[in-house]
Amino acid sequence: MTDLTFVVPRYGPDVHGGAETGARSLAVGLAADGWDVQVLTTCARSALTWANEHPAGTETADGVAVHRFATARNRHRDFDAWSARVLARPGAADRDTALEWVDRQGPDSPGLIDATASVRDGALALYPYLYQPAVRGAMVASAPTVLHPAAHPEPPLGLCVFDELFTSVDALAFHSRAEQRLIAQRSAVSATPQAVVGLPVPAPGDPLAAEAAGGGPAAARSPESLRWRFNLGEARIVLCLGRVDPGKGAHELAAAFERGRFDEATLVLAGPVNRRPPSGRGVRVLGPVTERDKWGLLAAADVVVQPSVMESFSLVVLEAGLAGVPVLVNGRCPPTVEHCRAGGGGLWYRGEAEFRAALRRLLDDAEARRRLGAAGRAYVTGAFSWPAVKQRYEALLSRIL
Repeated sequence: MTDLTFVVPRYGPDVHGGAETGARSLAVGLAADGWDVQVLTTCARSALTWANEHPAGTETADGVAVHRFATARNRHRDFDAWSARVLARPGAADRDTALEWVDRQGPDSPGLIDATASVRDGALALYPYLYQPAVRGAMVASAPTVLHPAAHPEPPLGLCVFDELFTSVDALAFHSRAEQRLIAQRSAVSATPQAVVGLPVPAPGDPLAAEAAGGGPAAARSPESLRWRFNLGEARIVLCLGRVDPGKGAHELAAAFERGRFDEATLVLAGPVNRRPPSGRGVRVLGPVTERDKWGLLAAADVVVQPSVMESFSLVVLEAGLAGVPVLVNGRCPPTVEHCRAGGGGLWYRGEAEFRAALRRLLDDAEARRRLGAAGRAYVTGAFSWPAVKQRYEALLSRIL
């Protein structure tokens, strides 16, 4: 009997994204602890095209049975223009238009939806709210459903079909209290079993970290070898981890850093590059990095900046805390500010002037960096260890199974 079936748009160590990483960390962790876990997903790697790149069929990875189904079509090149018209007034779109938006956004996979309908054992974990697998999966589900929305303020959240989704599932698992408040303000979910579960943040060398990284090396490179590897010299490192994309704040950050004249420091952008920012003084774009290099960068960093406002959890902020590095986050992102308030591991800014002042303070005050880094580490190890997250998640699932 399968205890839990994750239904996700994409899955695997080659898939980068907060929701995808979150689903995979839970699936791998539960399987390692003896749960019978399976995943229903598509053959796609890219959330921009939904092209079938993996073979359809079943494989077992890290103790998890992964069933892949083909997408029926790639995303049409005219989707963005059509979507902009719909999302200009999302509250005015009727249900048919909202469902069309979900299907046209992709992934459109009838086989995945049919497989979701056929699940009878255990519970279905739908992750995240934004895509067809969750929306149409909830409509056809026979087994109890727990939705991981992974939601943040964005135009699609105003489509009526998502209100239907939030109120139809059997339980809600949130990444943060800010996300929970966001959904409560939008939909009548007060009677639905729910919990702020968060995600586990395994340290380098933790078995869960190695499994979540696809079995690759989990130990961090030393800061010295990391500096040599990426030719960073002796400059202070201000690190931004994650997708390099205007929508994630990377371009705004690069411009603010250059204008701030932090001549003793280098801003390092490490992650998949959707659009490279203009070349700027003191800004380095590394592109995607391995888990080992990521932890090496964290060990070498003086400050980690999370400029994105579109986060429901931000694993990067918690990984920085685990590495003992202070964070500087965008004050317009409630979940990341929540981490800083709750854990005391960082500062937040609103606008470029506050960004420059906060970063200057952190670069100039070694004792403040030490104090904030220690507070962040204590927060993460206490609240987001695997045992703590698992306990919260199992308590929620016990209410619907």
